Amino acid sequence: MPARVIMAHTTASMSSTTGAVLAVNNDRKYALIVNDGSVDVYLNLGASATANAGIRINASGGSYEISREAGNLTGAVINGITVSGTATVIVTEGT
Repeated sequence: MPARVIMAHTTASMSSTTGAVLAVNNDRKYALIVNDGSVDVYLNLGASATANAGIRINASGGSYEISREAGNLTGAVINGITVSGTATVIVTEGT
């Protein structure tokens, strides 16, 4: 029987200054980050985020999934940034 994964739901506010979407978590098994804002968000796994670089999550529902199955599972800090303005990202993390 597979190990049980416990899901936690949070939000993070992104601006034109790099900020944490998810803290370091070596027990992370899954994460889904959905951009609920009206501007694009850029992610960086393991370091500060830079506008117009890294992983782009499009505005109004764009998303990025992290899992072993996708081959991108990491327990590193995940930071985000916008080019301008603010955006809220909705986060689901499984441990």
